[in-house]
Amino acid sequence: MTASRMPEPQKYRQPSDRRSQSLNRGRQKASNQNVKRMPRTNSFPLPMWLRLLMKIQKLSIAATVLLTVSVFAIYGWTVYAQEQWNQQYKKLENLKRQERQLTNAAGSFDNELLKSIQKQPGDLVRESPEKSIFLQAAPLRPKREAPSTISETPTDKPSESLGY
Repeated sequence: MTASRMPEPQKYRQPSDRRSQSLNRGRQKASNQNVKRMPRTNSFPLPMWLRLLMKIQKLSIAATVLLTVSVFAIYGWTVYAQEQWNQQYKKLENLKRQERQLTNAAGSFDNELLKSIQKQPGDLVRESPEKSIFLQAAPLRPKREAPSTISETPTDKPSESLGY
C-alpha cells in the first residue's frame, strides 16, 4: 500500500503592522455592504395548519417521552416485585421444609420413647391419687390502696373498657 500524503494546511500570515490591519478592516466593511440580509421569520406568518401541526408535534414528543419514562418505571417495578416475590417464596419453601423436618424429628423421638418404654416398663410409674401432692391455697391478702399521686377519676361514671 502506498501512503497518500495529505496536503498541509496553509498558514496565513498575520499582519505585523497597524496599516495592514486597517486595510483588512476596510475590505471587510466593503464586502459587508454588498451582502443582503434575510427577512425576519416573523415577517412571513406561518399558515394556521402548519402552526397546528407544529404544536401537535411538540405535544406528541412530550407525550412520547412521558410514556417512555412511565413504561420504564412500570417495567422496573414489575421486575423488582417479581424478585421480591421469588425471595419470599424461597423463604416460604425453606420454612415448609424445616417444618417437615421438625415434624419428622418429633415423630421419631416419640417412637424412640415408646420403644424404650416397651423394653423397660418399670422405669415409668402410672399416676395415682395416692401419689399426688396437694397444696393448700395461700391466705387472702388485704387490698392495698393506690398511691395518692394518681389523679382521682370521677366516681359517677362507671368504668368502661376502652378496648385493647
